[in-house]
Amino acid sequence: MWQELLTLWSSIRDPEYAYLLLESLPLYGLGAGLLFLLVSHLAGEKKSKLLALGLICTSCLSVWPAQDLRERAAPRVIATRDATLAPLIRTQTERRAKSAWAYLTLAVLSGVTLILQASGKGKMPLLLTALASIALFWFSIWLHKKECEVYHRNIVKYRPPR
Repeated sequence: MWQELLTLWSSIRDPEYAYLLLESLPLYGLGAGLLFLLVSHLAGEKKSKLLALGLICTSCLSVWPAQDLRERAAPRVIATRDATLAPLIRTQTERRAKSAWAYLTLAVLSGVTLILQASGKGKMPLLLTALASIALFWFSIWLHKKECEVYHRNIVKYRPPR
């Protein structure tokens, strides 16, 4: 049992595994935060609304370490895959890097909205945060689909040249 825990700890510190843990957090965290925000808004629960905004902010901020870990893991990931997939892996890594600004912008917006909501103000920023979260959630689904097309052979639409 102790050896398994040590192995797990070693795996979590490994960039190839750690980025996989963090990479889906923006998608699922944003989805859960949106659902939580909707329910708390309909129920009129101020504290729950603040918690939902915090979840959205935290989920979006997780892009930063995930991207860093992904870039550190890329050479080893490429080395273990079919050589024809290397350009697709690099393209997807670039796509993720280029989209990080959207998550970080929403993190700032949701953080500001959280502060305004805590002081009893900010109906317009709340609406803007909700709309931006919906748009970014939809974009996150698309990014995840592109990720699956690269890494999961049962979804791949790309056929390597022969």
